[in-house]
Amino acid sequence: MTASIQFPLPQSNAESAFEKWQANNDAHLNATIDWVMHSLNSNSAARRSEERNSTEPSSDWPKNDDVVPSLVESIVELNARYRGDGEHDAPSAINVLVEQFGLNTSDQAVLALLLAASLEPAVAERCMTLSGSVTQRNPTATLAVSLLDDADWSSFPPHAPLRYWLLIEWQPAEAGNAFLILDERVMNFVRGLNYVDERLSVLLEPIGGALPSPLMPSQCVQLETMLTFLEQNRTYRSNTGPTVVELFGDDVTAKLSMAHAVATQLGVNLQRLNVSSLPTNAIDVDALARLWLRDAGLLPMLLFIEGADDPSFHRSLVQFVGRLGGLVLINAGHSPISLVPRSLPLEVKRPTVKEQESLWLQTLNETDETLPARLAEQFSMSEQEIHRSASVAFAESNNGDAHAFERALWRVCQRGASSGLSKLAQRIECKARWDTLILPEAQTRMLKQLSAQVALRSCVYQQWGFRDKMSRGMGISAMFSGESGTGKTMAAEVLANALNLDLYRIDLASVISKYIGETEKQMRSLFQAAERCGAILFFDEADALFGKRGETKNSNDRFSNIGIDDLLQRIEMYNGLAILATNLKSGVDKAFLRRLRFVVDFPFPGPTERERIWRSVFPPQTPMADDFNPARLARLNLTGGNIHNVALNGAFLSAQHNEPVSMRWLMEAAAGELQKLERPIKAGDLDYG
Repeated sequence: MTASIQFPLPQSNAESAFEKWQANNDAHLNATIDWVMHSLNSNSAARRSEERNSTEPSSDWPKNDDVVPSLVESIVELNARYRGDGEHDAPSAINVLVEQFGLNTSDQAVLALLLAASLEPAVAERCMTLSGSVTQRNPTATLAVSLLDDADWSSFPPHAPLRYWLLIEWQPAEAGNAFLILDERVMNFVRGLNYVDERLSVLLEPIGGALPSPLMPSQCVQLETMLTFLEQNRTYRSNTGPTVVELFGDDVTAKLSMAHAVATQLGVNLQRLNVSSLPTNAIDVDALARLWLRDAGLLPMLLFIEGADDPSFHRSLVQFVGRLGGLVLINAGHSPISLVPRSLPLEVKRPTVKEQESLWLQTLNETDETLPARLAEQFSMSEQEIHRSASVAFAESNNGDAHAFERALWRVCQRGASSGLSKLAQRIECKARWDTLILPEAQTRMLKQLSAQVALRSCVYQQWGFRDKMSRGMGISAMFSGESGTGKTMAAEVLANALNLDLYRIDLASVISKYIGETEKQMRSLFQAAERCGAILFFDEADALFGKRGETKNSNDRFSNIGIDDLLQRIEMYNGLAILATNLKSGVDKAFLRRLRFVVDFPFPGPTERERIWRSVFPPQTPMADDFNPARLARLNLTGGNIHNVALNGAFLSAQHNEPVSMRWLMEAAAGELQKLERPIKAGDLDYG
């Protein structure tokens, strides 16, 4: 099948050209019908068949003497008269079929017979008479071969053009014969009506009009890469196999816009197909592929397949794409899937931070660049998502003041971008603040420095130009090390509250897999989702994920080390804040420690810190007895987490006895906590008098 040839469609500015084409096309149809009538009338076999099956010839059929057989030209010569000059005059619809599907002389003769039988009742009646049937008006294969000098049996095998491209339907009859029916779509095409076959249109969604979303300059560079690839691989213009471009990345809207731009560049219509609509049976997949190729030849179209990242449909997708010819665009999800050898994996990235800042400025109509800069630095969003977020925030703020709108906008951006992350990590409800976090001054100062770096990224990276100097490491990574209960999780909550960001604890069960490569795949999805919403990632028990790389003794060791290397690179490339908490700092790989921006050691609290914790651990509403003695309780060798447990258990004991919280019940709760920790209790440790 060659490149698409399409006759002119009626347009307001080209009506005269279409009318001229229509007149030429109608003349070709009338000449074809005359050719069939003359061929049937002049053929001696037709006369003998008519004599056997009917005593009276049809009154509206021309007499034998009306036709001079020598003056009847071949079907090829007839079609050539209406081929057009290729520059000013478009070929007739019949010639489009001939060129598009490579029809030989016999195929053209059979097509002419079926066209005449479909459009001219006299021809259908003649065929019924010649075949001896009293009900079936369609010609048979035997009738076509015996009555048309140009026709032979080569036109009827399943892989011959007429049947393979679904131009005709083959309905088996007796003794190896078959009735031939012209496909309705083909018949209407020849008459000048061009549309997508209804068997195909129910599966497709046409994408017309303007671009779904204008491409940003950085995305236009990616588009030029694709067009250059297509120019260098001109085989997509023929039927030598599919040329696949796999568009992968997070910006779904930009992928569609890019596909639309390619279709516009090639002068074809863009049609979208979801992979879930593909049949599962191999025969049906092949039939659908041929139906697409036939209609794509009659009405030039470009196919854009979505949902290709679903593994459950890969088998049908590979079968379907493998049977196609020409160019196929695929939305491959977040990463390329390499469907066919001749494919181009093209990453479609979201707009750059500078482009997003510009979009925020246009959308918000802000003269102050502070808010757009912070939004662009914190959230990775497409143009469509930026416009939608602003609209939703405006509605949620109820036309309030600027501060109400800003709070609503920040909340909408967090909520809209975190849906993918919530499947891989657990969101932590953050309640701790700076005044509830009790640490030595050095650790507190380091945490506030960490918070300031996250808050001021747009100033340093954008305004001060560091983004142009750095290619990686623009995110902030920190490690919190210390015993359980020393405040690592609370410090992460404090940072999330101070920065107005979501905090997600990584669920190891959903990330780590025993299968080779699956952990890396899950981590990739995790970080891609986190990039969108700018969330703080909190890896608890990080030494389990980022442990030391060991000596390679077998294949398992090698793949384990590869996994660690992959995690190290992803942490370094992550643009948000990643916090890793560990109870065993010595178990973390040294190479990984060098890549961290901050390492904060959470020491076991001393008596002074423990007393401050005891004074702040109870809510203001809690009834306290007069004997409450924080200084005495601080002598117990407990961490902040242990102190919280003792305070909570002591409160329940007090409520159980309908008393305010007193030292008696707190000491009893402390005894249980020390026993749980398997720490020895000396005489006098729990005295409170």
